Amino acid sequence: MCNRGNACTFRHDNAAVAVGGTVKTTTPKQHHNKKSHKQSNGGMTFAANAPTYTPSMPRNTTGAYPIASKRVFDPYKARAITLAKVAQDQEDRSAFCTAFRISDDGSSKEEIADPPFFSIDVECIATGYGSCARGINDGCGNEGRNGADVPVGQYNDSSHRYPGRVAMVDKDGNVLADIIIRPPQDGKGVISYLTPLTGLTQEICLGSDAKSLEDAVATIKGLLPKDGVLVGQAIDHDVEWLGLTPGKDFARMVDISAIFRQRMPGNLNVAAEVMKKIETGELPTPSPTGDVSSDEYLGFATRYRHFSLRHVCLNLLSEDIQSGVHNPISDASYSLKLFHKYRNAGVTQLRIVRDGLHRAPPTPSFSQENTPVIDGVCVSALGYNYKRAARKIWRWYAGKKTAKC
Repeated sequence: MCNRGNACTFRHDNAAVAVGGTVKTTTPKQHHNKKSHKQSNGGMTFAANAPTYTPSMPRNTTGAYPIASKRVFDPYKARAITLAKVAQDQEDRSAFCTAFRISDDGSSKEEIADPPFFSIDVECIATGYGSCARGINDGCGNEGRNGADVPVGQYNDSSHRYPGRVAMVDKDGNVLADIIIRPPQDGKGVISYLTPLTGLTQEICLGSDAKSLEDAVATIKGLLPKDGVLVGQAIDHDVEWLGLTPGKDFARMVDISAIFRQRMPGNLNVAAEVMKKIETGELPTPSPTGDVSSDEYLGFATRYRHFSLRHVCLNLLSEDIQSGVHNPISDASYSLKLFHKYRNAGVTQLRIVRDGLHRAPPTPSFSQENTPVIDGVCVSALGYNYKRAARKIWRWYAGKKTAKC
């Protein structure tokens, strides 16, 4: 029996399963109408004299009981997928694992004290109608880029986002900072505060407790030691939005998505062909020397499937942290919790975790679950399709309205 419950997309026929687990074949009841009738199974139409399906009958999609044909097992594809996982097992994990000092003769090793870990998370408001969030744009000419110690890549005229709230948490989950950022010129360049996503409003961002971006960044820098390590999901975006510099304002950063991402062949068909040619001798067997985790050693290109923070927390911690308004304190806290729980996990455990995340039902993002457009602003790339469709509908409606006049 299936144990996935409502998460399973296959339509199970419980009546066909006996107590002992054997499959029972039942003859469908004949309808009084000799032509055809509609059943309530997905809106499909079945003939009244449809033949009874038995396990010995061939599976096809043309009969009265359409069953999708199973994919033929390809050993070369399976081999390529396995090798990609093995290569990931050999990757360098020193960026997030506990470090040890090994003696010259290799007889002993000493654990090196961990640096202080912190996590920051930034929620942005919209200063444009697009979804680009590379760098920040205040919508008022970006005069902030002329300030002292402002990194070159912090401001971007093509960006449509500006920081609205920043939170900082230490390794024990203590909230060190939770700052509301006031947009320049009292929000003159703000298109939307993206309230359903961020929980921010004009009253909050322009309130008496709000600080300028410069003051907020100064506060974060004052709390962040030079040897501190920033941990978070896609932490490079938060660092870029705040204008922090690794090696200057803090030591380094760790993106926790690198711990849970799944490595796989970039093109499975090409990888399978490479495996086949290696087996037949058309291509040489890869040499064991060199970097065994590289694509050059594998003989085919690979890619990574990254998982969202919500997907990881939902499947590993049974916590749904982003079902509604995003809370930067919660996001930062759970990033550190996942980091400390799995940073020193063994290769086998990480393989199991990654496979589980890969096979788990996809977790919808905010734009997929709620709306990809807020106040005309594209929350994600999906919003562009909605806006294009809306323009076509509006042009059609305007044309109909003009024709009536």
